[in-house]
Amino acid sequence: MSELKSAWEVAQERANRLGKLSAEEKEQQEREWYRQIGQALAQKWMAGSQRPDITAELGKHEEKVREIIRKAAIERLVEAIELTTTQGINSVKRAVEAIISLKPELQPKAEEMGQLVQEYELAEQKTRQEQEGNYRETLHRLRISGTAVDSINIEDNDEWRLARQGLVESLTPRLNALKQALVS
Repeated sequence: MSELKSAWEVAQERANRLGKLSAEEKEQQEREWYRQIGQALAQKWMAGSQRPDITAELGKHEEKVREIIRKAAIERLVEAIELTTTQGINSVKRAVEAIISLKPELQPKAEEMGQLVQEYELAEQKTRQEQEGNYRETLHRLRISGTAVDSINIEDNDEWRLARQGLVESLTPRLNALKQALVS
């Protein structure tokens, strides 16, 4: 009868059969580990009210891995950039700040991204005002007035959604080009 083996012994036998990692595989695992650190750093920056000191965080690591961490953080920050919601607009502003602190030479492109966001905000505000004005006019024609129409919620309206979607679609090519420039 064969003897019983512990889970550790079984796992050890399997590991021995698989063999050791090659130098290339070890390096790839290390790179992936540092990429995860960079992504986590970017996520901390985006999510928290207390933003980490990115340069201090990078300084904790060896020179040879800082670029891997920096690049992964920038990639994650660029992924967070979108023009679809107010929260997205705020995250763009935070991402731009972080990108500039991670890699100051990207400041012109990051500032261009900020300008694009401001352009979007102004266009959205103008569209919102036009939509609200149209609703007020319609309500006035229907002789509906007073405190009942002080604030108009256009968020659930299909016209508003289409107008906003059209605005986002018109700016998306420029946004994607800027994202690509920041990552490369």
